[in-house]
Amino acid sequence: MQGRTGDGTEGPVWSVTCFVVAPGHRRSGVAGALLRAAVGHAVAHGAGIVEGYPVDPGLRPKAGPSDLYHGTLQLFLEAGFEQVGDAVPGRALVRLFVRG
Repeated sequence: MQGRTGDGTEGPVWSVTCFVVAPGHRRSGVAGALLRAAVGHAVAHGAGIVEGYPVDPGLRPKAGPSDLYHGTLQLFLEAGFEQVGDAVPGRALVRLFVRG
């Protein structure tokens, strides 16, 4: 999707919006593998920026599985994303700039 990034830069922006991980496989690295695969797919198809809207458990300490399907802030930060703002209270806006 071609769009404006909010900072005046135009380019193809892709979003990682959710993760579905079976309960028996949570906390085993599956979400990280899914995120890496999603970024790879986006880049292979021309993404210049990949964004996410993860939950910040520090702001929502009682977040349960139904809240965490967006991923956690730490998951995205460990994958090289930068926090650039807040999507809504308790959720961050993160971006990975994959093209200059």
